[in-house]
Amino acid sequence: MKKHDLKIHGSGSAGGGSFHRVLIRGEGMITGNIDCEKFSTHGTSELSGDAKIKSFSVHGETEIRGRLKADKARVYGTADVSEDANISDAAVKGIINIGGNMAAETCDVKGALNVRGDCEAEDFTLTGSLDVKGLLNAGAIDIGLKFGNSSIGDIGGTHIKVVKKRGLLFNRNGGFLSAGTIEGDDIYLENTEARMVRGNRVHIGPGCKIEKVEYKSSCRVSPKSEVNEDQQE
Repeated sequence: MKKHDLKIHGSGSAGGGSFHRVLIRGEGMITGNIDCEKFSTHGTSELSGDAKIKSFSVHGETEIRGRLKADKARVYGTADVSEDANISDAAVKGIINIGGNMAAETCDVKGALNVRGDCEAEDFTLTGSLDVKGLLNAGAIDIGLKFGNSSIGDIGGTHIKVVKKRGLLFNRNGGFLSAGTIEGDDIYLENTEARMVRGNRVHIGPGCKIEKVEYKSSCRVSPKSEVNEDQQE
C-alpha cells in the first residue's frame, strides 16, 4: 500500500500515522505517533507521541514528546525530545535537548547538547557546550569548549580530546568542563576539572584541576594545571 504525504502550510494540526513524507511550513502539531520516510520542519512543529523517521530535518524548532528513532537527523535550530533518542547519523547546528538517553553512530554538534541520561556514540564531536547527566561513552571523543560551563557525569572512550575554543570577539577564554571520572586510552585535556583521570597515555594541558591521574605508559602535566596526585599502574 502506497503511503501518502502529510503537508501543513501556515498553521494546522493532524493526527499521527504512517506517511511517506511529512512537511511542515509554518506552525504544525501532530497528535499521536508517526512513522515516515522523511520529516521536514521549516518553522515550528510539535509531535505528541513517538517518531520513527528515516530522514529528520529541522529548520526552526521541533518538540517531540515521546521517543525519536531516526537514521539521519539534521537540526538547524532547536530540537527537544522528551524521552530517548536513537539516531544513526546526527548533525546539529543549534541546540538539541534529550530527556532520556541518546545513542548515535556519529554525533556532530556545533552549539549545545543537553542529555538527562547517558550519551553513547561511535564518533562524538562537539564545539560549544554540553550537559550530560550520566555517562558519555564513545570510541572517539573530540570536544571544543567554546562557551559556558559544561558538565558530564563520567567520560569513557578510546581517544578523548577536550580543548578550549576561543571565540573571535567574545568568550576569548573558551568554556570549562566539569566531570567525575575520565577514562580512555589516549587522553588530552584542557580547561577541565575532574575527580579521576585514568588512561594509557595522559596529557593534562593548561587550565585543568585534576584530583588524581592513573596512567600506564606516560603522563604529562602542563605547568598551568593542577594535579593533586599521579600514579603509574
